Amino acid sequence: MHPQHLPVFAKVADVWHDQMEVIISLLRFLQEFCHNKANRVNFDQSSPNGILLFRCTSVVVCAFGRRLLASPVQNSNDPDIYKKRYKGLALCLNVLNSALGGNYVCFGVFELYNDRALDNALEVALEMALSVPMEDVNAYPKLSKAYFSFIEILFRNHQKTAFALDTNVFMQLMSTVHDGLQSSDATISAFCANTIDHMATYYFNNGGKEKREIHNLSKHLTAQPNLFSSLTLTLFNLLLYGPPQNHWAVMRPMLSLMLASESSFTAYKDHLLSTQTPDNQAKLNEALNKLLTDVVRSLDNANRDRFTQNLTAFRVTARGFLTI
Repeated sequence: MHPQHLPVFAKVADVWHDQMEVIISLLRFLQEFCHNKANRVNFDQSSPNGILLFRCTSVVVCAFGRRLLASPVQNSNDPDIYKKRYKGLALCLNVLNSALGGNYVCFGVFELYNDRALDNALEVALEMALSVPMEDVNAYPKLSKAYFSFIEILFRNHQKTAFALDTNVFMQLMSTVHDGLQSSDATISAFCANTIDHMATYYFNNGGKEKREIHNLSKHLTAQPNLFSSLTLTLFNLLLYGPPQNHWAVMRPMLSLMLASESSFTAYKDHLLSTQTPDNQAKLNEALNKLLTDVVRSLDNANRDRFTQNLTAFRVTARGFLTI
């Protein structure tokens, strides 16, 4: 496949970018080819094949993505806009998601050798994702899952790129994540909850350190000081009042958010108590105190598990008497 055939894919993506039958077939093949299903993509420790595969993937993503971004955007009311634009865009994001999440690439190599393959792919993918209006993201389930999966993996493994974004762009992403958190689709809700967890976990574990990522994230939080508190409010409301299929997903980031911003949890607790009758306030206060039983300031797995068990008990208890 390499170097005889893989370079042809980039030429196909560039020349036939507007021929949907061709480009969809190419992207579907590449998505499956890069997908590390059951760890089948397994190279020797000293093998460069994982890096070579990602470089070829990056070139295809960039070739198609730049052509797509340069083409005029159709009217959102066009009934064929998904087929003409969003289907290829979603598949392109899925190709990159498969490569980024395959665990067969040491991404630090690219920066070490001044190779732009990773930066170029992330840059083009972000531009594609941000070019889609939020109402269109929500309107097409396959596009929505590709979009939120990309945001989740960006915040999970590529914080340097995510946090270095312009504050307005970063907050645009967080706004879409906040909306997606409340989706009736449990998969999308889980992607968004995990994205929040990655951000809060990084902030808690690295706060106060001399890191560029922390400096950039702190800059965003200074510009939007209510970010953590608004996410905390939404997560607890979803836990207590949201659809049952989502409550497991929304539990994941709640401890990391509480540790990253204790004031946000205190503010939510005061707000929730103020909405209840005096009798309910006493019950709720007791339930909230039990929520933190045996929980310490740590994000290790054992502490997360204890907190999740406490959250489950809190949800059952509180839903028995809370008034909306």
